[in-house]
Amino acid sequence: MNPIDWEWFDGPTAYRVYQRDETGCADIALKLKAKTGRGESGTITCALLPEPSRPGDTERTMQLHRDGEIHQGTFEKVPAGNYKLVVIAEGAAGFSTTISHVAVGDLYLLAGQSNMEGVGKLIDPERPSRAVRCFYLDDRWGVAKDPLCWFNEAVDAVHWRAPRERRADEAKMDRYFRRFGAGLGIRFGKEMYKYNGVPVGLIMCAHGGTSMKQWEPPAGAKRELPSESSMTSDSFYGSMMRRLAATGGRVKAVLWYQGESDAADRAQAAAFKKRFLRFVAALRADIGQPSLPILYAQLNTWLGDAAAFPHWNDIQLDQALVEAEIPGSALVSTNDLSLADAIHLDTSSLKRLGRRFAVLARGFCFGDETCARGPRPIDCRFADADRTKLYVAFEQVNGRLMPGKQIQGFQVANGDENVPIAECRRDKRDGSVVVLTFARPVPRRSVLGYGLGLNPVCNLRDSADLAAPVFRYPLD
Repeated sequence: MNPIDWEWFDGPTAYRVYQRDETGCADIALKLKAKTGRGESGTITCALLPEPSRPGDTERTMQLHRDGEIHQGTFEKVPAGNYKLVVIAEGAAGFSTTISHVAVGDLYLLAGQSNMEGVGKLIDPERPSRAVRCFYLDDRWGVAKDPLCWFNEAVDAVHWRAPRERRADEAKMDRYFRRFGAGLGIRFGKEMYKYNGVPVGLIMCAHGGTSMKQWEPPAGAKRELPSESSMTSDSFYGSMMRRLAATGGRVKAVLWYQGESDAADRAQAAAFKKRFLRFVAALRADIGQPSLPILYAQLNTWLGDAAAFPHWNDIQLDQALVEAEIPGSALVSTNDLSLADAIHLDTSSLKRLGRRFAVLARGFCFGDETCARGPRPIDCRFADADRTKLYVAFEQVNGRLMPGKQIQGFQVANGDENVPIAECRRDKRDGSVVVLTFARPVPRRSVLGYGLGLNPVCNLRDSADLAAPVFRYPLD
């Protein structure tokens, strides 16, 4: 777009993605005020052409309606795909401007804290694709390329990592010296594009170190999408809502990864589940999507001092319960993935997690019946009277459980004592059942756990690489 052509322009920009509706189409509206002497009083015509163009493609054209100094119009029911917009002002002082890579597709909101932000080393990050775009924190659309978060360049001050007077200099230093920032978003977007061939837009709103309290919607006042995309916000929820308004106000799903900060404090941990439920209800209500899919990650493992995050398992177990309380939500487990440090997933694991989110999105956003949500415990039974062989049945398994033997991550506790497990393997007759064999009988009132503790070794997953979540199951 040529900045000399108009005083202001509201509409398609290069690499913007418009969320398609239930019919697979979107309206693309534009409004502009031409500069004096640059066609402000003439006729302005717009053409929307498929990109790349092919023989037989249909070109959509319209003449903008003039209301005083403002010219505006809407391309209605534009099918999913990539387009080029050509704006032509007729007359001697007219102009011609082309905006490429405008897309109709699916938007996904990415929010939470650092593991959603992406802090993997920038060594072999996911390669960019023009099919996957990002609405960066500076409200600029572009091809999604890690890092997706540049906090000191953000429009909203809540994201700034430096004081206002030093922010510009710090932003330049970030560009020179940034070494971390690989995330899961690009792999997720590429997997979705591979699935349905529809362009993907990522709306990045995550911020490392944030607690669930910091994401709470404002209390008391009526919450709604801002009417002006130029508004700024001083809260994470407010910033998210403003950015949603700036991108059209609707998304295909939310991807969420958060909870580490809440595990450090008893009061925060106790309020975590209630706050998350309230956050989801507010978000769905405020954007008018009561069935918006919520896809969220369960905390991974913590390799540091247990005293730093004493409520880590409490958060994980609450996250496992949320699925049943939020229709249209699904948990993705991370407990078998590798870490780059004590708390953050490494680059290869973030790519793998992006693929796992895509499996859930296929099922929850597009009704793909071949995509179950991943192994969930449904029943535990002892096969013998002396209680030395336990069958653990799972539902929502894609294919079968893996590996076939030497499954790790289970424990059985009776009070403060763990009952030794002699063998843990997949049942030879049923691929959705795990068999635990014990060297001695399991006492009554014991509890089966999977993935408990701060640094467990877990490896149970299914054929779609969806891992079993951290859970606790009482044994009779």
